Amino acid sequence: MSGSILNNVSAMNASRQLGITGQGLQQTIQRLTTGKRINKASDDAAGLAIANKLGADVRIAGQGQRNANDGISYLQVADGVLDEITNLLTRAAELAQQASSGTSGADSGTGKAALNAEFQNIISTIADIEGKTVFNGASVFNAASALAVAVGGFTTVNVTVGTFNTLSASTDSLLFAASASAAAGGINTALNAVSALRGTIGATQQQLTSLASSLGIQMENFTAAQSQIQDANVSNEVVALSKFQVLNQSGISALGQANQASQSILKLLQ
Repeated sequence: MSGSILNNVSAMNASRQLGITGQGLQQTIQRLTTGKRINKASDDAAGLAIANKLGADVRIAGQGQRNANDGISYLQVADGVLDEITNLLTRAAELAQQASSGTSGADSGTGKAALNAEFQNIISTIADIEGKTVFNGASVFNAASALAVAVGGFTTVNVTVGTFNTLSASTDSLLFAASASAAAGGINTALNAVSALRGTIGATQQQLTSLASSLGIQMENFTAAQSQIQDANVSNEVVALSKFQVLNQSGISALGQANQASQSILKLLQ
């Protein structure tokens, strides 16, 4: 039987192995509590770098989708207002047609005065709506207003609504048949302008809707890829936890036996 009272190599080996088991147990517990396979760079340096980039991509795509939805909301405000403007212009066209007919009374008569009063009220209402429709404090119907909507990695979408009011209370009147006919032409021009504007708004809104949907798909795919790299596999970690718990207990027992082995050398001195 050989032995040494200066160095207990068996105990050193058992202690080293117990330390390795303890690190594995600690790492497994950390993964189960955080839900992540990578909790620090040393766990998987390359995986961490890729997961961080994918995480940034998810956030960027999410903000792009919100930007697109904000642009859609802006256009919905404009389109809703233009729908009411169309109703007002249709009524104005009806009044102009009525004022152009001799059955509505003599020029400047009571009948035409009533028609003109309603017509002028429509003109002022349209002008008021155009000037006071705002979104987040900014005028919507403004020739100089344009929104540049950044939608993730896609091309920036320029959202422009513009103006539409071509009627004027100072020049348009239904008091006379001739002026009523002239006003009818202005109303027709205004209706065409509103229809063209709504067509542009609808096309831009559809574009933003498609881009928002595409960004939602991107977010799902980026998140799935990040999860594949970074998330812990709970089933595997539970198996590892049981393994390290058994190894930790047996390691402690083995270390105790190794420390007791050196005591047997003292019997040689008896």
